[in-house]
Amino acid sequence: MATGLTERVQEIAEARGIPESELLEQALERGVEDLWVDLVLSRYIDDEIDRETAINLVGRDRVKRAEQEVQAIEDDVRWGLNA
Repeated sequence: MATGLTERVQEIAEARGIPESELLEQALERGVEDLWVDLVLSRYIDDEIDRETAINLVGRDRVKRAEQEVQAIEDDVRWGLNA
């Protein structure tokens, strides 16, 4: 059975022993962080910011992973065009 958002928040807060408001604050922070990383990496991939700036903003590992993902997509497209 599907659990509603309110029930999920209540259950997680209860399991962690924290108030629901604290849980919601943590969730918002996590969500904003994920959106920030997505924005920075998109700007890097689109050549709107340079590699060093992206690394300074989100870290070397995330930038390297984004580069690997872009390379994998390009390889797949190249393979598909030559198949």
